[in-house]
Amino acid sequence: MIFNIAYQKNKKLKRITLEANSYEELQKLENYPLNIVKIKQQKKFDFDTLLYKNTQKEVYEFFSQLNIMLSANLSFSESIDLLLGSKQEKKIHKILTVIKQSLISSIPIDKVLYPYRKYLGETTLLFLKLGFENGNIKKSVHSLVEILGEDIQSSEKLSEVMRYPSILILSLFVSIGMIFVYVLPNFEFIFTLLKDDIPFSTQILIGVKNILDKYWLFLLLGVGASIFSVFLLVQKYRYLFDKTILLKIPIFSKMIQDYYFYRLFLSISIIVSSKFQFQIAILNSKNIVKNLYVREVIDQVLVNIKNGISISKAFEKSNLFDSLTIKLLHTADHTNKYEFILSDITAQYKKRFHKSLQNFSSTIEPLLILLISLIVLWLILAIMLPIWDLGAVIN
Repeated sequence: MIFNIAYQKNKKLKRITLEANSYEELQKLENYPLNIVKIKQQKKFDFDTLLYKNTQKEVYEFFSQLNIMLSANLSFSESIDLLLGSKQEKKIHKILTVIKQSLISSIPIDKVLYPYRKYLGETTLLFLKLGFENGNIKKSVHSLVEILGEDIQSSEKLSEVMRYPSILILSLFVSIGMIFVYVLPNFEFIFTLLKDDIPFSTQILIGVKNILDKYWLFLLLGVGASIFSVFLLVQKYRYLFDKTILLKIPIFSKMIQDYYFYRLFLSISIIVSSKFQFQIAILNSKNIVKNLYVREVIDQVLVNIKNGISISKAFEKSNLFDSLTIKLLHTADHTNKYEFILSDITAQYKKRFHKSLQNFSSTIEPLLILLISLIVLWLILAIMLPIWDLGAVIN
């Protein structure tokens, strides 16, 4: 990564460009300046991001193979050699080669795999790093396979829930398009016969058609510009956006909360079961959650724990986690059985997430059906009312 650094020296603002793999490595460079004013990572078109788009199933299958070999009491190095000798996807083969070079040169594996983080995911780098630091790569890979499998199941459930609403919305747009292109032109002659006696619903329909006929290109550009503007606003106000979708949207926010907390406590539980301290587990697990508001809350929890506050009290002060989670953590504080309690919390959030998905599905589907029914009713009235009026005039 390339960093543009603005710093103050001799009462003058100066700039320097340095290259490092991370912010931590950047600060260790000999020419790292003092009196930093601003540090900004230089953005460039990343071909790795385009080429190595995160495909969960490919990564899951790769580490499942590695897990089987490690479970057969092969060493990590032997397993990598065997996988290199077998037929692999081009991307996987390249990653295996990089891992092999890391083992030979003793460079930390998370550093050499950093360019492939878009493909492997942050979770993968985290568990590989912890596995080598703890000297138990076998258990770390097994835990990684477990969490990747849970991620795939969650994604599939979410896709399953959204499939039917997506089909309904697509069908609605296709139906409206067919009506405007093929049906409405055949009735325009009838509408002209009625002149000023056209029903209001039909006037709206004709007005919409005229706007689409005359300004379709501008409307298309406007939709594209709106989507791009929303994307820029989300990037600029990412924290506010993340906080809104987590707390302010009925039903949807509950589903998002349960999903994030399930992944968070699943990761914490697995890391704690690998005999790491609870604070280390939280610190490493927060990067799995992409929501900036949740990350800020976790940072505050860590600060409170470092200041001597108990784990349950630190979570309670965040005002984000429910009473059951706080009670279970309180029990863990007094019994010191964090591994078992965290497994219970993870199981609770998993059940809640599945329940939230069902609630979201059972709410969104009737609303979409109601919306589609209203639009269809409007189209039927807009087309049929003039025909009935014309029939009355003829009679």
